[in-house]
Amino acid sequence: MSCCDLAAAGQVTKAVKAGDIDAKTRRRIFDAVGFTFPNRLLTSKEAPDGCPDHVLRALGVALLACFCSDPELAAHPQVLNKIPILSTFLTARGDPDDAARRSMIDDTYQCLTAVAGTPRGPRHLIAGGTVSALCQAYLGHGYGFDQALALLVGLLAAAETQCWKEAEPDLLAVLRGLSEDFQKAEDASKFELCQLLPLFLPPTTVPSECLRDLQAGLARILGSKLSSWQRNPALKLAARLAHACGSDWIPAGSSGSKFLALLVNLACVEVRLALEETGTEVKEDVVTACYALMELGIQECTRCEQSLLKEPQKVQLVSIMKEAIGAVIHYLQQVGQEKQKEPFVFASVRILGAWLAEETSSLRKEVCQLLPFLVRYAKTLYEEAEETNDLSQQVATLAISPTTSGPTWPGDALRLLLPGWCHLTVEDGPREILIKEGAPSLLCKYFLQQWELTSPGHDTSVLPDSVEIGLQTCCHIFLNLVVTAPGLIKRDACFTSLMNTLMTSLPALVQQQGRLLLAANVATLGLLMARLLSTSPALQGTPASRGFFAAAILFLSQSHVARATPGSDQAVLALSPDYEGIWADLQELWFLGMQAFTGCVPLLPWLAPAALRSRWPQELLQLLGSVSPNSVKPEMVAAYQGVLVELARANRLCREAMRLQAGEETASHYRMAALEQCLSEP
Repeated sequence: MSCCDLAAAGQVTKAVKAGDIDAKTRRRIFDAVGFTFPNRLLTSKEAPDGCPDHVLRALGVALLACFCSDPELAAHPQVLNKIPILSTFLTARGDPDDAARRSMIDDTYQCLTAVAGTPRGPRHLIAGGTVSALCQAYLGHGYGFDQALALLVGLLAAAETQCWKEAEPDLLAVLRGLSEDFQKAEDASKFELCQLLPLFLPPTTVPSECLRDLQAGLARILGSKLSSWQRNPALKLAARLAHACGSDWIPAGSSGSKFLALLVNLACVEVRLALEETGTEVKEDVVTACYALMELGIQECTRCEQSLLKEPQKVQLVSIMKEAIGAVIHYLQQVGQEKQKEPFVFASVRILGAWLAEETSSLRKEVCQLLPFLVRYAKTLYEEAEETNDLSQQVATLAISPTTSGPTWPGDALRLLLPGWCHLTVEDGPREILIKEGAPSLLCKYFLQQWELTSPGHDTSVLPDSVEIGLQTCCHIFLNLVVTAPGLIKRDACFTSLMNTLMTSLPALVQQQGRLLLAANVATLGLLMARLLSTSPALQGTPASRGFFAAAILFLSQSHVARATPGSDQAVLALSPDYEGIWADLQELWFLGMQAFTGCVPLLPWLAPAALRSRWPQELLQLLGSVSPNSVKPEMVAAYQGVLVELARANRLCREAMRLQAGEETASHYRMAALEQCLSEP
């Protein structure tokens, strides 16, 4: 480049930097200069004698910065293809006091910030390596590092997932630096860091050293007397950590338990102040953060093993949270139809659902008064499922996640309420309200809709665990209704549809690995409902009903096996490998299923011959004959005898098959008097 070119460049950039040119003048400069001239300045490798190399680049960047103040030009391909070279300027070494270099850095940030403000700009910046460059510029604490942090914040807010995918090591390094600064800060900067840090928490695991620094910094802040503008960002940061890490970020021991108790206390006070005072504008993002901290408190108060809290602390916190939940109920009672789709209402229903999942005895009157609203609310959102999913995402952005691509909360209101409704359907008063408001019909529709997600046409491997847990909880609610409101099962047509789905689904379900607990719920519920719906045409030996009972027999019959014991000639009765690991959750369903099957045999004449063809009674007697009677618990003996007796009474061929399998002798060994007597009869 010649001296004339350099002089021309200087005159142009001098005009550009005067700061008083308008958009029209800027456009005239661009029309005259175009991108060719700044391109030459940026790529020129030979500067005039006595001119530092970076001066030409500085002039080129100054021109680009001028052009980028026009949003249309900021999105121009000729600007976008400069992103990689502009990013290198942020970390280039040089004299920190050089005015031209400083000017070039300022102009570079101006260019990159302008690009970030265009619709597709963040994606181009991330692809061009800008995130890593910004991280290194910030960590180097050279000139303009504060601008690097500001631009990083903007990119993370716009495209968090992509940023972490492209530059995770560099972003973690920034998080470590910010966390350390936060832990050491003694001035007002610690409150500013509270607002920044949530943006830098990774979507994966947070490094342990960062968690230590963050917890220590929060403990110092929240343990002091603060104004709301100082306290609220700290509560929101704590909520983000609770959402991402549960209680793992809080140290064990006395200091950790005191800190957790303080967090929950402050959250409950904030919720009450916000929701109990009428006429006060609710800071929804802060209250939602407090909800997350209350959820953490609920989890720790109900944890039996390795809880951070001691028993007296749990008792105290439950009392405090009860008052805050009372405020939430009060708020929800005021919610009109026009507000039902607001994210904060969804968040409020969520925390109430978390409370009811563990505690329904307190605030019973208030909860019962709110049940009609909750049923209507859940029904409204269920019937507009697509909008519900959007609503859940909005709730995630209120306070728990700073960006729209952050972690989401469960996708429907009904799933939040299922555990609480499971408890409430056991009690007469709440159950009657739920039935009156149409909750059973809604639950049947919901179950069938969720079940479709697990059907063969869908990829169940990508389904969240919450879908299967929701199905199991629905089954528990239906089981409660079968026992406490059998008339409802008989008269409501929705349960006939539910029974049909259970019958057609169980045969495939029992064959699937890792889904035994759901199969147990479906089998047991279906067996209990079959007793009540035994006169239904669908249960009169149809292919679907035969397939269902064959699958139920498979579930019931495969629970136990004979296992050899060292040093003994006789085997013992033991759990099958698939059942052993989950028997604590399974055994009640298994015993209930055995009892329900026993009750179905006299009601369905075709069932005993079908059981005989499956060879279940013969194999059951063979199993009992091959193990030591001392290894079979009395409740197992009673369950087995119940099934065998009903099969023997119902069908002559069953009795004959049992006799051929040494049934009378086995009955004698196990003191099954009823079976022994039944087999002794013609």
